[in-house]
Amino acid sequence: MTGWLPEGAAEWGGRPIIRSAAEVAARRRAVLSGAIRSVRVRSESTASVEAVLVDGTGAVVLVWVGREAVPGIGPGAMVTVEGTVLDRHGRLVVLNPLYRFTDAAGSDRSPRGGAQSSTSW
Repeated sequence: MTGWLPEGAAEWGGRPIIRSAAEVAARRRAVLSGAIRSVRVRSESTASVEAVLVDGTGAVVLVWVGREAVPGIGPGAMVTVEGTVLDRHGRLVVLNPLYRFTDAAGSDRSPRGGAQSSTSW
């Protein structure tokens, strides 16, 4: 897993970074800001949390695998997420994204001013 991209980075791996839900494409790095519209916990063979992020241009599904909850992630939460978009069973998702809480203007308001890791060890 990589850390957060440098502020204002235009590309990752020689490809432009996706900045809106409308542009999401598989195997591309995305940095998206918006509100969590809904959250559901799936508990099939492996637990996961799925959240829908809306940003004004569309919606993207965020999936945290191996989790039954993601602290602070709930309907109405304003977040910025970063991760690689994958085609998972025929739908585009950001799997195990980094996330940080923001205000409506996109300013960081995470505890301690830092990013939240998508991994709990």
